[in-house]
Amino acid sequence: MRCSGVKNRLSSVLRMGVWVAAVFLGLLIAFWPGPARGGSAPTAWGPMKEIETAAVKEGKAVIYAAPGHTSPDAERAMSQVFKERYGVTVEWVSIGAQDIAPRILTEQRTQQYVADIVMTGFPIFYSLLKPRGYLAPILAPSSLERGVWRVDPAVMSAGEREFFFLKASLTPAFFINTSLIRPGEEPKAYTDLLDPKWKGKIVFQIPWVGGSGSGWFQATYKKLGLDYMRSLAKQVFLVPNVNDVPDAVGRGTHAVAIASSTDRSRQLIQQGAPVRFLHPREGSFLTSQGIYFLANPARPNAAKLFLNWFYSKEGQDVYAKNTNSIPLRKDVSQEHIPPDERFVEGQPLMVAEWTKEELTPEKIAQAAGLAKQIFGGSQ
Repeated sequence: MRCSGVKNRLSSVLRMGVWVAAVFLGLLIAFWPGPARGGSAPTAWGPMKEIETAAVKEGKAVIYAAPGHTSPDAERAMSQVFKERYGVTVEWVSIGAQDIAPRILTEQRTQQYVADIVMTGFPIFYSLLKPRGYLAPILAPSSLERGVWRVDPAVMSAGEREFFFLKASLTPAFFINTSLIRPGEEPKAYTDLLDPKWKGKIVFQIPWVGGSGSGWFQATYKKLGLDYMRSLAKQVFLVPNVNDVPDAVGRGTHAVAIASSTDRSRQLIQQGAPVRFLHPREGSFLTSQGIYFLANPARPNAAKLFLNWFYSKEGQDVYAKNTNSIPLRKDVSQEHIPPDERFVEGQPLMVAEWTKEELTPEKIAQAAGLAKQIFGGSQ
């Protein structure tokens, strides 16, 4: 079900293209605590004391960060703690996710290196830079610790170690208005959303451009199946922007949201709106945001020192608390996370699955195109 009042807005968003869509896709092939898969343990950088001495001489590390991967508070806190500990500055550059890959490609091709580290999504960035040799392995000693991980940061690229998770981002899939849904009548599973009584009452961000909608689609469409997605498409009301989803539930114009923005949803809860999260029976979905160590960095030692600190207990604690995210390390508390959003070992989770053959710009665009075909029609 679609409203003509948002048609122009949707059309405007569509012009951004499926390339932008893919940048924000949340994905996870597999996850578990413990060491990386296969083969002998990789050799860590070191000695770290020598790296630290060289990093002080370099003076700073430069990090390009896409929105949503960090926050102003987190950047200030990490910079302060890191500078106090090592005497090295962190320079943060906020760049839209769609602009990071072209910028890095230009820097690498022209050998005008500015960024040392990048925080952005996985599929497009990885598929563009990996074949060109523009990514370097992350061999920080802290990242090689055993038995400390909720989610091993290297599990997505366990062999090459060229993509690391920033956090374990667990997203409750349903967000409901409790004034519109009486206790006991909430949808308890994805299949419940196909009941005719929910038609037009479910709000969902268009899933073929960047945002929570595309992340959810990528994490669930293989498990739930395309027939399910086609049926769901007849039930939902589409909105163009991430925050439109929780806002519609908060206002009471819609009863249920799929893949509501966690940050905005939390704001509504704190403001006293009659809303709450729900975990469907099949499991909530895990999205991921990543960090990369670039080949040919201008300041390799400062970058290595920061990466080693970031995956230490202190680094994960500072980052997680200032981004309200679930830390990757089990020895870092989740107390800052609301109880119904915490990571619980053994709970059912919906996770995206990508094969290496699918990790090309063309295949990623095809996946976004599939979402558009199912949910967008000719719009």
